[in-house]
Amino acid sequence: MLQTKLKLHQLETALGHLAALTHLAALRHLLILVWLLGGVASAFAADDLTIQVQHPWMRAVPDVMDSTAVYMVLVNTGSDPAELVGGSTTIADSVAPMITTKEGEGLKQVVGMQSVDSLKIPAHGTLVLEPNGNHLMVMGLKKHPKERTQIDFTIKLEPGDHEIHLQIPVSKRPVK
Repeated sequence: MLQTKLKLHQLETALGHLAALTHLAALRHLLILVWLLGGVASAFAADDLTIQVQHPWMRAVPDVMDSTAVYMVLVNTGSDPAELVGGSTTIADSVAPMITTKEGEGLKQVVGMQSVDSLKIPAHGTLVLEPNGNHLMVMGLKKHPKERTQIDFTIKLEPGDHEIHLQIPVSKRPVK
């Protein structure tokens, strides 16, 4: 009887270890899957930051220009505000958020732009980047992509130093 209890205890212990190993293996596989999908998921949700990118496009410019602009709509479906702090692309030296400024009135009004550290995306709100408005300025063009092509483009968000990688169409007019 004692020998049967001992074998039963050994069997229970072995099953317990097996269950623990199975749990650890499942957890390991889950962690690998999360890591592999991390880049894809970050385009839609990063920690508590949930940003959707809609209608991104870059303005096509002649070869003599050294800068252009990128436009899009950023929708924050999360409960915390976010900030668009910049971007990057291999076809330019830098990407910076810009606001449109207006001074004066009527015929004496002067429209310009000013670099800012960030553009706010309110919680449950929207940031619209559009021609004659706020935008991402792409400066120091190394290449001038032609209309109807696409470029790799990354936007950078705070808090948390998040990035969303995009393929952006190049066009002379807004892309819907």
